[in-house]
Amino acid sequence: MDVNSEDVKEKRDKAGHPLFIVIIFVALLGFLFFIPDIYKKYNSEISDFLGIGKEEQDKKPEEDNKTNRSAFYQIGSKSTLKFNEIELTDIALSSDKKTLSFNANSEDVFELDKANYYLEFFEDRKTFVGRRLLLGRITKSLPFEIDISNMDIDTTTYFVISYIPDDTISPLESESDESGLASITCKKGDFVYDYELYLKKLTKVTKKHTYSNPNLEEYAKELLEARKLEKTYNEYTGVNASIVEETNSFIFLSSFDYENVTSFSKLKDNKLFQKGTYNNVIKFKMEAEGYECS
Repeated sequence: MDVNSEDVKEKRDKAGHPLFIVIIFVALLGFLFFIPDIYKKYNSEISDFLGIGKEEQDKKPEEDNKTNRSAFYQIGSKSTLKFNEIELTDIALSSDKKTLSFNANSEDVFELDKANYYLEFFEDRKTFVGRRLLLGRITKSLPFEIDISNMDIDTTTYFVISYIPDDTISPLESESDESGLASITCKKGDFVYDYELYLKKLTKVTKKHTYSNPNLEEYAKELLEARKLEKTYNEYTGVNASIVEETNSFIFLSSFDYENVTSFSKLKDNKLFQKGTYNNVIKFKMEAEGYECS
């Protein structure tokens, strides 16, 4: 064997067999390809075993599990209506067709104020008649008397319970001036709410309540309650309240400025929305409580 042949053999031995190198290369690629799945699998199993990350999984928003609309219910029927966490029973229309009464039941305490649940009324299951917002705190059972006096409803009318999140409400065309300022006025009976907005967001609310009664005893009682409320209101930052008296009548005026506060929730008036609430949400919800807004 000559020297050159020995050199070639030695170089082949040092380089290794080509097939063996290919196998190693393929194995390495496979390992790199599958390593993310391996990591996820075993990391998940270890996390579950140690209890790490379970809380985040349990915090999945309840909204993902909500049904958006119940089945249709005809007011003249005697059955019950179940929807997500609540069930309506003893549903009845008043003889003057101005009030719909029922009991809302829940196995657990349920806050309707945060649920965005509405009653939506339809003629022949097709033609929309109107809607009412459901509010209150259910502790097993909560009786309701819904004012439907400005809607044409009878025992042939259908309704559904609908889940309508604020972010799904259709935008409202703004009538603001060049400065971005605008307002929405909502009226119902003796109450008027005026909402001031900047760039479609709530900045201030003015509330006006007019009360009159020829019965002096009843009038005096109502005036006393109004004075107590006036005192309570004026103890809060951003609130200014006053009473203007006339003969057997008074006007209770109150304003709520959000410049230094974000919420007036402690005053227990759901018509005092959070600071920055959009105009479409305000109008939608106020009209769902029977107010006429413009």
